[in-house]
Amino acid sequence: MIESTDLSTEREILRSELRKLEASALQGRDRTDAIAEAGRRLQQALSPTTVGGWFERGTPAKDFKTLWTLVEVLLEWSGVPRPDTLTGPDRAKATGQWVSTKELWKRRWEQARAPQSVAALPPGFRAEGRYVGRPIAEFDDRLVLNDLEVHPALDGGAAVGRISALPAYVRREFDTRLGSLVAAAANGQSGIAVLVGGSSTGKTRACWEAVKNLPDGWRLWHPIEPDQPTAVIRNLDLVAPRTVVWLNDAQHYLLDRDHSAQVASGLRELLNDPARGPVLILGTTWPEHWDTLTDVPRTGPVPPDPYVQARQLVTNKSMAVPEAFSVEELTTAQAAATDPRLAEALQHAEQGQVTQYLAGVPALIERYNNASPGAKALIEAAMDVRSLGHGLALPLALLEAAAEGYLTDTQWDLLEDDWLERALAYVVCPVRGTRGPLTRIRPRRGQPTFAQPHYRLADYLEQHGRHSGTVPPAPGARDALVVPVPAHTWDALIDHGTPAGHASLARAAHARGLLRIAMRLHRGAVEAGDTRALRPTADILRMADREEEAVAWYQRGAEAGDLLSLGWAVLLLTRRGMTDEALTCHQLASEASDSAPLGMNALLEKMQQIEDADAWVQRNVVDGARVTTQWAPLMLRDDYAWLLQRPTRIAEALERLRTHAEAGNTGSLTLATDLLHAAGRVDEARRLRRYGWEPNGWIAEPWEAPLPGD
Repeated sequence: MIESTDLSTEREILRSELRKLEASALQGRDRTDAIAEAGRRLQQALSPTTVGGWFERGTPAKDFKTLWTLVEVLLEWSGVPRPDTLTGPDRAKATGQWVSTKELWKRRWEQARAPQSVAALPPGFRAEGRYVGRPIAEFDDRLVLNDLEVHPALDGGAAVGRISALPAYVRREFDTRLGSLVAAAANGQSGIAVLVGGSSTGKTRACWEAVKNLPDGWRLWHPIEPDQPTAVIRNLDLVAPRTVVWLNDAQHYLLDRDHSAQVASGLRELLNDPARGPVLILGTTWPEHWDTLTDVPRTGPVPPDPYVQARQLVTNKSMAVPEAFSVEELTTAQAAATDPRLAEALQHAEQGQVTQYLAGVPALIERYNNASPGAKALIEAAMDVRSLGHGLALPLALLEAAAEGYLTDTQWDLLEDDWLERALAYVVCPVRGTRGPLTRIRPRRGQPTFAQPHYRLADYLEQHGRHSGTVPPAPGARDALVVPVPAHTWDALIDHGTPAGHASLARAAHARGLLRIAMRLHRGAVEAGDTRALRPTADILRMADREEEAVAWYQRGAEAGDLLSLGWAVLLLTRRGMTDEALTCHQLASEASDSAPLGMNALLEKMQQIEDADAWVQRNVVDGARVTTQWAPLMLRDDYAWLLQRPTRIAEALERLRTHAEAGNTGSLTLATDLLHAAGRVDEARRLRRYGWEPNGWIAEPWEAPLPGD
């Protein structure tokens, strides 16, 4: 092996001094803490992997400012005072010491870095300066993502700045074979491997993990300019020993009909020339491209085989990359799940497809952000519908009807006649080996079929949909995190939602103060045969001070065998002086029920206890909202007198309450009613309590609640 002794010595000095400083500075802290602090001062994230190379191999930083910022942090943590923390003679002395220290570290950095551009190359290459690629030690996470085409992973959230741009890597079974090939190359034996696997299975990342720790002097060349085959053909003679030739998406090099033979024959010569070794060729491709590459044409009068040279190059050189992690690999990954991105992927990935989730989420978000208005409307409708509690299977009619609410008037008018077909084609297209924004559900054999197409929303979009469930921390903020669900969506749910999901959707509407919508959804569930929805419907009317209507729904529930509905019916009828009707209801329910209900007196006593408990719960929900919601200073202490002196703030407070209601915060409707009462707007308060809000934020006009069949 050809090495630069001077370079090795200078790098060893840099590595040794860094490690001594680290040992003095950390004392119980972690290196990543120092890296994060340096990144904060530089206002850019530093890769722990790259910085680790400074400490482990003496690899010099790409620029001195980055290295010095980290050294400054370690010096401070070692107890060396900064000049700006001192005064008088001490400050002057410290300033001189810091300047000298900085100059010393700069010399170390320059000496370690200076020979790097010509290290480990044969004399001819060194003299001419003509070679391809760059030292592997220079690759940081940014270059790995941009130059080597490793797929970016999902956002690290709050951990950004403290973690590498590349998620934690989990070694898999094929990594052992790949590692053996790389080790052989490091020991002087040229080799080639093509990793074959589906999209985003981790092929390219595995190649990087295998080569990143090759000894000093190894280079990496990714031929792409002006195009992949031309780059190889023009520059293959400039490949120096100890070079990794990076053929990501190898089909672009080897399945180009016009250039495949020239590219492959040149690579074969490179591998077989001892004077130019060792070199390592690593490629990646999908299974379908591998089949094309290795398929031997039939004998007989067929056109010339354009891939014979490429087939000779890669025969018996493939390594299969499975679509999913094995049970053992998942267990290993769980142990390494301190990286929040890996932890999320392990939690949400389907059937062990961890790498697809990591790589697919950014592409999924990009696909959503770049969608046409029609396609984006379908996705956003699906997000809202799922967040409100609809089942996993979303009928096409529901999505189509709801989508209108997510389009402006101009967008709606400009839609093509076939907009729905185009939008569906866009949203169902898979991204990097995982589901697109929407996926058509195909029932398996033996499962019930659908009368119309049904779709499911991608898990990540469902989890991180348009709603955060929180409210901005200050009144008047217009960039609310809670986005109102359009009225079209509620109407679509009523008309096209799966009846089995109406009950949960009605609860979501009720929590938002949309009493009319909740009633219609409950009624739809009853009409579909779900008599369990009778009592929740009556509960809405009772709590809205509409007891006469509530009694009719409770009676229907009692007739269906619901004992709690019977209890409420008897209690309300008795309280209204309608004793005969209460007795009749009790008798009819007793005849219809398989189990005998309590006697009238015992039932009334029990229901009074239930009513008291229900009132206590409602009161505490509202009181809890008053003291915990971030409305300061509007309603922390229910200070209505303060509000009445500032009538302009009442409208603002009501708007805030609507925002809280849209987030599903139970109690917002009651608080708004209280506020209107305190402001003297009694008629509005009564109407709001009895009829709730409409999705557009207005107080609903009076509406009726007829029983099904009436």
